[in-house]
Amino acid sequence: MLGRDTPWRQGDLLTADSARALDLVGPDDTTNHGVIIISHDCDLPHDAEPFVEVIVGDVIEKSDPALSHAKNPRRLHMTFENGDCPAIIIELRHTNRKEVLKTKFKEEAVKDDSTLLGDGEKRTLKQWLAARYGRPAFPNAFEARLRKLVHSKRTVEWQIAKILEPVAMHLVALFFDLGEQRYAELAEGIPYAISITLVYDSIEGGPSARQAAEDTARQLRSIFENAYGEVGNTTEIAIESCEAVADTMITLADLRRVDQWRLEYLSLGDQDAGDFLPVGEIPA
Repeated sequence: MLGRDTPWRQGDLLTADSARALDLVGPDDTTNHGVIIISHDCDLPHDAEPFVEVIVGDVIEKSDPALSHAKNPRRLHMTFENGDCPAIIIELRHTNRKEVLKTKFKEEAVKDDSTLLGDGEKRTLKQWLAARYGRPAFPNAFEARLRKLVHSKRTVEWQIAKILEPVAMHLVALFFDLGEQRYAELAEGIPYAISITLVYDSIEGGPSARQAAEDTARQLRSIFENAYGEVGNTTEIAIESCEAVADTMITLADLRRVDQWRLEYLSLGDQDAGDFLPVGEIPA
């Protein structure tokens, strides 16, 4: 078993040799995959936890902004610093989670000390892992109305994804506030009142991020008003506000009131790829 003094931490990367020794990748695999520890730091040395949880990720050439900041509940792009060499970018999928007996892990696992996962990336990893089981379910009636077909036989949610795609690099999150209707299944003819907040990265993105978020907020309002009508003249969804807010201005009180709308996919082709998955309630 791993002792209390174990150097292993959540987010650590195994060497390619030890990943092969643990049969987590094929015997000829050298650079195609990266194996990341996802067990909580406290679970790694705990005697009641017999396994170490890992995810076998795919090494890719370029990070997709739409798959950063835990925007997508099923896929995540992580960037590992690699000394003076180019960064290592790994795509994680929940379906590639595996367990390794701690006794075997202690014998074979070796940490890749040449790589480093920054503090920001570690926080994103934790958020992404938590979101899988902590996502809220929006009312079925609300989700059905977001699937309303509008122009060119596209749904409202498809249009939302389409306008978010080019500005994904600037956005931290998209929040929906349904107020007291948050868990209500409203009858036909009774509209949901929604307020939307686009949170942008004010530190890294600066003025360009603010401008992109404000422009997108105006486009979102237009989508809702064109699809459902203006407040006071709709029976489906009434958009009361839609604003861009800097990530430094969001308070804990704000986060406890709203739900994050994570999109199942942001890169869309000519055909719809499936339904959106709204997940990731911010814990109180």
